[in-house]
Amino acid sequence: MKKISYLLLLLLAFVYAGCADTEQPYVGYVVIERAVVEAEASSTTTITADTDIDSPIEIKSIDFGEGVDEWCTITTKGKEITVTTTQANTSSNYRTATVNVKCGYWLKSFQVLQKYAGQEYLQYDWTRWTATGNSVESSDGGGYASLFSEDRTTYWHSQYNGDAPSLPYWIVVDMQEELEIAKFDIGRRYYAGNGNNYGSVKTLKLYASTDNETFTEVGGFTFTFPWTAPDGTVVEGPNSPLIPAYEEIVPAEPVKARYMKIEITETNTSNNACQIAYFKAYEKI
Repeated sequence: MKKISYLLLLLLAFVYAGCADTEQPYVGYVVIERAVVEAEASSTTTITADTDIDSPIEIKSIDFGEGVDEWCTITTKGKEITVTTTQANTSSNYRTATVNVKCGYWLKSFQVLQKYAGQEYLQYDWTRWTATGNSVESSDGGGYASLFSEDRTTYWHSQYNGDAPSLPYWIVVDMQEELEIAKFDIGRRYYAGNGNNYGSVKTLKLYASTDNETFTEVGGFTFTFPWTAPDGTVVEGPNSPLIPAYEEIVPAEPVKARYMKIEITETNTSNNACQIAYFKAYEKI
């Protein structure tokens, strides 16, 4: 009899829990995007929270970071949030603050970003990005993972041992989510021993895709020798400190893609060996 009672109690507990899950009140949703302000003092911007809650937005706190002076004020009116800078950003990098707010039952955080003077783009976070391709010398430079590092002494290198493929070489970068991209940077290998940058890639094309099946060409570059540096020096070969550290590619229109395909069709070396130090993608801000 006791066993039956225990079983009945257990069954009632499950039923009650199930009812409690389904009968919880609807608490709505709140989405607040990043707010971007210009570098000058007294710059202002207003963003509107995406929410179905009638309650107004309340500012709970602003985190400027340890040891950083307050550089903006934030006011709210209903669903509108207005940011006003109290200081100019005179550094060579943007700065951010984290704003914590309350709306209804929700506690939310969003970021405020103040540009540096002249800033147009913001680099996307590449820490989760991966890459594959048809040619890599993984023991030289670090392989595909090196494409997502600021260190230009590490790099992707085309295969030269074993059954190495012929041109074109291709690399597909998976950015793990669909992004709207306004600019790309293709970094060149750097050799600290003599300060050389490696201009081994002659012709490179970029293709974009949302499904990793259909790709559309969105830009590229051709870098040939002899090449004349800005100071008038004529560079004859592919390795020189005067060669730019990276190549910038700006599509005619922002590109929506999750996958980017890098295709190298020509090199500046006799054996078609080439390197890429990094692959960066930027949003327009």
